[in-house]
Amino acid sequence: MKRLLVFVFSGLGLSSGLAQTVALQPVGQATGYWAGLIPVYDATLWAQPGTTQTDLLSDQTPLKLELCYRVGLTEKEFIEAADQALPKQLPVALRLATERLHQHYEAVQPKDCYELAYQPETGVQLRLNNELKYQDRTQGFKAVYFGIWLGDNPLSEAVKADLTDALPTTSN
Repeated sequence: MKRLLVFVFSGLGLSSGLAQTVALQPVGQATGYWAGLIPVYDATLWAQPGTTQTDLLSDQTPLKLELCYRVGLTEKEFIEAADQALPKQLPVALRLATERLHQHYEAVQPKDCYELAYQPETGVQLRLNNELKYQDRTQGFKAVYFGIWLGDNPLSEAVKADLTDALPTTSN
């Protein structure tokens, strides 16, 4: 019966989605605050078992970051926040990928959730309430965009720490 289900899902093109769901597990949670006082979003980071802090932003490492909002935000507010943490100078391909993703942001209301997911086969995907809004396979884009929360200069060191502290720094 198991083989039949795998075959049916493979025939429908659903096997990769199932593999992503099964392979990733929550590794950290955090709340992002505006001005240190107002809770804006709750974040959950998902990774494969064995993922380390060192390989978190690698193009070989599947990853998912879910951001569920407690307040309403406009598209412009998303872009302004992202621009605070994004590198000021990006190679053309990465700058264009960033601009394209920003064109797909939509305003959110409380309880809406954005999901930023990465699989080596599909690249970066942006979903709003489980609906795919944008996908990009530009090499290195994962590190740039996930870096907003997980990179060397994140929007919030506290959020980064809460999301990643449970991960080992390097593999054994």
